[in-house]
Amino acid sequence: MTIADPLEKALIVQVEDSKTNFLASLLDNETALASEYRTRNSAFDFKSVHPADVSTEEARGWAVQRPGKRATRLKRRKSHDKSFDDSVWCLLRTMGYGTLNDGNFKITFTRSDGSIGRKQIDVYAEDSETALVIECKSREERGRRSLQKDIQDTISLQQYFRDSINKRFRGKEKPKIVWVYATSNILWSVQDIERAELGDIKIVTENELQYFDAFVKHMGPAGKYQILGEFLKGQKVPGLTNVKLPAIRGKIGGEVFYSFATTPRNLLKIAFINHQALNHPDGRPAYQRMISSTRIKQIGAFIEKGGFFPTNILVNFSDAPRFDLISNSENTDPNLKFGWITLPSKYRSAWIIDGQHRLYGFSHLDEKYLDQSLFVLAFERMSVQKEADLFITINHKQKSVPKSLLVSLLADIRLGDSDPSTALSALGSAVVRTLNTDKASPLARRFATPGVPPEPSQNLTVSEAVNGLRRSGLIGKVAGTILAPGPLSGATDEDTVKRAAKVLNAYFEDARAANSKRWEAGRDAFIAVNPGIRAHLSVVAEAMSYLSEHKSLDFPLMAPEDVAKHITTFCSPIFTFIKEASDDEVRSKFSRKFGEGGVKEYTYHLMQILTEAHSDFGTEEFQRWVQQSASEKIDEVNQFLMKLAERLTNCVINTLKEVHGMHRLPSDEPAFWEIGVQSERIRRNAFEAQQNDKTRRKAKEAYLNIVDLIEIVKQPNNWDHFEHVFKNPRPDERAGQKYYLGWIQTFNELRNIAAHKNQLKIYTDQDLEFVEWLRTEVDPKVPR
Repeated sequence: MTIADPLEKALIVQVEDSKTNFLASLLDNETALASEYRTRNSAFDFKSVHPADVSTEEARGWAVQRPGKRATRLKRRKSHDKSFDDSVWCLLRTMGYGTLNDGNFKITFTRSDGSIGRKQIDVYAEDSETALVIECKSREERGRRSLQKDIQDTISLQQYFRDSINKRFRGKEKPKIVWVYATSNILWSVQDIERAELGDIKIVTENELQYFDAFVKHMGPAGKYQILGEFLKGQKVPGLTNVKLPAIRGKIGGEVFYSFATTPRNLLKIAFINHQALNHPDGRPAYQRMISSTRIKQIGAFIEKGGFFPTNILVNFSDAPRFDLISNSENTDPNLKFGWITLPSKYRSAWIIDGQHRLYGFSHLDEKYLDQSLFVLAFERMSVQKEADLFITINHKQKSVPKSLLVSLLADIRLGDSDPSTALSALGSAVVRTLNTDKASPLARRFATPGVPPEPSQNLTVSEAVNGLRRSGLIGKVAGTILAPGPLSGATDEDTVKRAAKVLNAYFEDARAANSKRWEAGRDAFIAVNPGIRAHLSVVAEAMSYLSEHKSLDFPLMAPEDVAKHITTFCSPIFTFIKEASDDEVRSKFSRKFGEGGVKEYTYHLMQILTEAHSDFGTEEFQRWVQQSASEKIDEVNQFLMKLAERLTNCVINTLKEVHGMHRLPSDEPAFWEIGVQSERIRRNAFEAQQNDKTRRKAKEAYLNIVDLIEIVKQPNNWDHFEHVFKNPRPDERAGQKYYLGWIQTFNELRNIAAHKNQLKIYTDQDLEFVEWLRTEVDPKVPR
C-alpha cells in the first residue's frame, strides 16, 4: 500500500505487509484482558527457568522470586520504557476499552528515498465509537529528545492506519481515530510540538497522564468521556444525536439559562470538568478540585439504596443549544418560555460548574441506574470569569477552597483587576501557569497541583513562584493606585505573559542544561526548589537593572529573545557554578533556606557568584552583607550584644532575689518570682518554654525574654531598684518621661540579629550607631 505524507516534504511510503503485524493480535475477551492487565500492571517481569540456568540469568539482572526443584521463578524490574508502555495500556483498560493490543505492533515500510523505516505502535484501544493509536516515548532521566523523524513517519503512515482500522468496522459507523504520542521525562521542542499539531497528533505528557490516571481510578469507565473530551473537543459523540427534552428557558443575572431533567447516561458523555490538575492552557478557568473517591463511593451507595438528588447540577453549555418553543397560546410568560431543548451532542460541550460528585456518583453503578433522572440548570455560553466566580460563591461556605487553587484561579478571573495588587498577582499566576504547562519549558510539570498527590519532581508551588514574581518587579510593581510596568511587561497582559515566559524559559533552560541531574533532583540538590526559583527571579531583576544602568540597555523595547540573550550571558557564572561546583559547595550555599530570610540568603549567594565577574554588582543591602559577612567588627558586635543581653537578664533576676527574697510562699513559688514578676503572661510563657526545653532544662527565670524585662522593671514595687540601670533616654526622645525604656525594644531586635545571623539579618549604619550608644550609656551601668 502506498501512502502520501501531508507534510510539506511529501514522503511516499510502501508498507511491507510480510513484515507488518498491525492489528494482527487483539484481545477482546474479558479473561484474556484481565490476565494481560495483571501482567502489565506489575512493576516486574517474571519468568521460570531450569535451576541450572539461574546463575546465568542473575548475571542478566534477574533475581530469584521462588526457587523450585524443576523450575525457579525469577523476576526483574521492567525497563523504564516498557514500564511506561504498560502503564498507558493499563490506563486505557481502566477507561473501559474492551479491545486492546496483545504486545506491540510493528510496521516495516520503505520511504520514497529508498530508506527502510520501522514503526512501533505501543498501545491500541478501540470500542464501538473510538480507536486510539498510541506511541509511547520515554527517557530514563528527564531531558530533551528530538521526535522529528518519529512524527514524520507517523504522519506518513496515518492513512494506512486509518484504512486498516476502518476495515474492522466494515458495515458499522466508522470510529473516531485519535493519534497520540504519550511521553515521559521528555522535554518537547517547540518545533516537534508544531509538527505533531500538523499531523493532528495529540501530545500527552506525564502531566496529563498523572491527571488521567488519578481521575479514572476514581471514576472507572465513566471517566472515559472526560479524557476523550480532551482529544475530541467539538466533535460529535456517536449515538447522541437529536436527544430532545422538555425544558424551561429564562434569564437570571443577565445570563440565559435552561432548566430540564436528563439522565446520567446522556450527561456523562458531554460533561467536562476542568480540574486544576489538568491546568488547561486554552483559557478555561481550571477552578475545580479533584474528585474525592470517598465522596463518590458514598454517593453511589446512597443511590443504590434508592436515594436521589432534588438539587440541580449546574453546567455551562459552550454553544447555544437548539430550543423549540411550544405553541404561543400556551407560552405567554415574558420571562420564562416552555419548549423542547435538544441536548448538545459534542464532546466537552457541558462544563460542570457545580455537582461533579453527584454526576460521577453514578460512575461505578450498574447500567440500570444510568437512566435515572438528574435535574440540570444549564447556562448558555457564560463567560469563563463568571463561571469561576459562581463556583467560588457556591463553594466557599461549604468547603474551603485551597490557597493554591485560589492563587491559580487569579489568572482566570482577575487579570486586569481594578486593584493593582490583585492584578499583579493574577499576572504572576498566568506566567507561572504558562511555565508549568508549556511542554518545552524546563519548569514544565514541576509545580504541585491541588487534588493530585505530587511526584518527587513536583516540589515547587505556584503561590511561592507568584510571590517571587511580585517581589522581583519583573512584570510590574504596585505604585499607589496603579500597576506600573516592569522590564518584562508587554503592551497587554497577554503580551506580558508571553514575553515573561519566553525570557524565563530561556534563563531556567540554561540553569537546567548546566547540570540536568541537579535540576531534576529537586529538593535533594537544592537548585530547583522554591527559595531557589524565587532567588533566581530576584537575580534576573537585579541583572536587568545593572545592565540598564551600566550598558544603557532599554529592555522594555527589546524583543524577548534579545532580553534573554543579555541576561543569560551576564548570569553565565551562575550556570557554570551549577555545572561544576561540588555537592558540598552547593549544599553550603543553598541548603536549608526557609522563609523570607532563606530566600534572601539564597539570592545573596547567587549575587556573590556574579561579583567575581562584576565586582560592583548587587543591591546596597547585598554589598553591606558581603562586608559584614567577612568583618571581624561584626563578630565583635554580635558577641557584645549577646553578653549584654545575658548581663541585663542576670541583673533583673539577681535584684529581684535580693529585694523580694527566695523563700517559698503558700503557692510554693519563690517570693522573687511571684511578687517580683506579677504578670501571669510572663510567668506562664517562661514555664511553657521551660517545659519545651528537652535538653538542658533550667530554672523558670532563665527563660525570660528581653522584652519581658520592660514590664518587670516598670512594676511599682520594682522601679526604684532598676531606675538607675534601665532609665536611659535616647538623644531624640522627648524630655520629661518617667521610664525611658524604649531602647530595650531596639536592643532586642539587634540581639535577634546576633542570635540568628545564619538567617541573613544584617546591621544598618543606624544599628551600628545604636550599638555605640549602648556601649557608652548602658553597658557601664550593668553589673558584670
